Amino acid sequence: MSLTEIILKLSLVGGDPVLYILLVMSIITIAIIVERFMAYKFIEKNLDKYEPLELRMQLEKRLGILATFGNNAPFIGLFGTVLGVIKAFHHLGTSSEFGVRVVMTGISEALVATAMGLFVAIPAVIGYNYFVRKMRFLIMIYEDKKGK
Repeated sequence: MSLTEIILKLSLVGGDPVLYILLVMSIITIAIIVERFMAYKFIEKNLDKYEPLELRMQLEKRLGILATFGNNAPFIGLFGTVLGVIKAFHHLGTSSEFGVRVVMTGISEALVATAMGLFVAIPAVIGYNYFVRKMRFLIMIYEDKKGK
């Protein structure tokens, strides 16, 4: 069995495992956004109780996850789409049926992975940008209060 045949067999799983990964990533993204929103409210109310390093660490917590998900979810979705298209064309090649319907069904299912990747990435990037901006604002207020 050639390397291409081995990889083809793995590819024929399709985009479903990728969709599960993206679903988990979307749940994690929403959970982090909610948690960070509540944490920032608490930090803002208790700003003067923090030391500078502790404040920065608390404000930056979990933002890397949002950045990573925002940057990589579209690529993961695209990977699922490619796997789905491979599966669709393989089924077209091995099926006794031939026609547009066979290909279009497989490709439309494959494109769901791209949409799901964007569904994960957009809120992650929006959340990340919001929290980075809020973090800078809170640090400016903190430094202004400590400077006086």
